[in-house]
Amino acid sequence: MNGNWFVQRNQRRDIWLIVGWLLIVVLGVALVWYGFRPEATRTPAEQIAALPTTPVPQPRPTVTLVPLPKPTNTLPPTDTPAPTATPVPPTPTPYIVAGDDGVNVRQGPATTYEQLGYLDPGMQAALTGRDGDWWQIAYNEATAWVYGPLVTPYNMETATPVSPTVTSGASPAANQTALADELFQRINQIRADRGLAPYARNQALEQAVLLHAQDCAQRGELTQTGSDGSNVSTRVARTGYAAVGAAEITVMGGSAQAAIDWWMSEAPDGPHHSVIINPVFKDMGVAVVFVENTYYFIALMAQPK
Repeated sequence: MNGNWFVQRNQRRDIWLIVGWLLIVVLGVALVWYGFRPEATRTPAEQIAALPTTPVPQPRPTVTLVPLPKPTNTLPPTDTPAPTATPVPPTPTPYIVAGDDGVNVRQGPATTYEQLGYLDPGMQAALTGRDGDWWQIAYNEATAWVYGPLVTPYNMETATPVSPTVTSGASPAANQTALADELFQRINQIRADRGLAPYARNQALEQAVLLHAQDCAQRGELTQTGSDGSNVSTRVARTGYAAVGAAEITVMGGSAQAAIDWWMSEAPDGPHHSVIINPVFKDMGVAVVFVENTYYFIALMAQPK
């Protein structure tokens, strides 16, 4: 009885072992089949899970170029010596040297002015100015004048021109004398430019021409006939000047240069132009009178006996 039971128990055990092994084999086969089954048999979720992951491209970082400063050819500063002041050469002093015949020194730029002295040949004097043919010099600590053709100037480009002219702000009456002086010098400059001897300023002729200029200004007209009927010869004779011949030129204007320009605008043989350049006349008197915003210019030339 016991022997059969033992046999039966062993048989049951063997059956369970076989069944267990079979289950293991079936499970293994199922697992293998499940792992290698075709895609069509997989569920969508399984297919999505089985897809290979593709990396998403990332945008490349942008690089901003920053311009670099251009190289320069400037050398680094070096120790340079401080600039030194360049000495300015002194301005040469103008002066004149008297010629071989020496020269008279006068109070003004004309032979009618008082003689102050005399420069011997070769003597020098500081040159301080110029007026036409006359040089202004320093003489005995004062201002004086010498005739240009009788001296030799040096460094004359630094000399200051001096010319009598209308003074700004001065009264017309005060300017009458300055304009008369300018008129006299401009006439002599014209003669010098033509190689003629200068007129000498004569006091007797000055008196005659001044009286006639005042007479014309009072009447408001320029004429060679006086209000008393006198002519040029009569007026010259009244002053005591013994003349061989005399001539008078007149004009109204605003300046001495304007008067000269009007007289010289004529042909050389014109009644005014010809008197200015007449080589026979030696002496001259000039006068300027101001009346009613205009100047009366008169010049009187004569040849002494």
